[in-house]
Amino acid sequence: MNALRSARLKPIAAALFAASLAPLATPAHAVTADATPPGYNANCNCYRNVAYGTTTWYEPTTRKYAKQVMDIWMPANITRAEGAPIVYYGHPNGVGNYIAMDTAPGSLWSRLVKPLTDRGYIVVSYEFRHPVVNYVAGNPVPRYDIQKAINFFTNNYASTLVADPANSFIAGQSRGAGLGLLTALTGAFTGSTKVQGIWTYQAQTSFNCNEMAKTYVIQSDRDAFLSQCVQVDGAGSSLQSVSPSSPPVVTRYERAFHKVLVPASEVDVHYPDFGWQLCKRYGVQGLSAQCSPVENVSDADAWIGMADYFDQHVQPAM
Repeated sequence: MNALRSARLKPIAAALFAASLAPLATPAHAVTADATPPGYNANCNCYRNVAYGTTTWYEPTTRKYAKQVMDIWMPANITRAEGAPIVYYGHPNGVGNYIAMDTAPGSLWSRLVKPLTDRGYIVVSYEFRHPVVNYVAGNPVPRYDIQKAINFFTNNYASTLVADPANSFIAGQSRGAGLGLLTALTGAFTGSTKVQGIWTYQAQTSFNCNEMAKTYVIQSDRDAFLSQCVQVDGAGSSLQSVSPSSPPVVTRYERAFHKVLVPASEVDVHYPDFGWQLCKRYGVQGLSAQCSPVENVSDADAWIGMADYFDQHVQPAM
């Protein structure tokens, strides 16, 4: 392998796993005294830093300590008798779960939170560990934080906040997309929680190095790829987890799909064929119409259409 190719391969291991409301005087939703989340902020009609667990860890991507917390954004009104559908959102690497209430058109709040709460959704944004970046040898692989957050919300706050766990949706970008997708496909959920749809941007669909090498990399480059890839057994694979009961998914990427095996240096953290291959797995299960891979989507357009898509998959009460 020439020097240029070798130099391009060095970042692979890190790259693969590193990716206006008026103030309200009182909450705009019914609450009870015994199961109301702490941290309510009337200015955003949201709850901040609600603990769903007790784990604290050093997060190398932000160089800060992080906690198992979530923010809960409420709609102004809940009109469905069954309660509000819920969207669980996972952030990308390098940032935290906190979303500033910024009314500028390009802000994440304006592009993601407001379109959903305007439609009557509750939006839950959580902090969580990455099964590779935050793995500590000798400890269980930390891949279940999102499942824990969802179950905690369902068990402790869904009733009080008039939420409908049977209409749960998962969204996320990069780190949050890959782990949210894996949770949606493999999660052991409590209560009536059922994931009805998934919307991801830049999602990784496998954390298994051998699987990625065989699925995406030309044979002559596979040894080089494996030498750089961080293998953590038990980290999980969405590709291996697709089943006939998998929920519908939209998976979007900022570049064009390749649809062929490529050199190892091309398979970075946001490699677009992650999503294309996921939809091929859906097709094997007879679910081609349930998986939509979308290429050449800019960050500014990542969430356009998500509220409409979720609306199409909200299920009536049984």
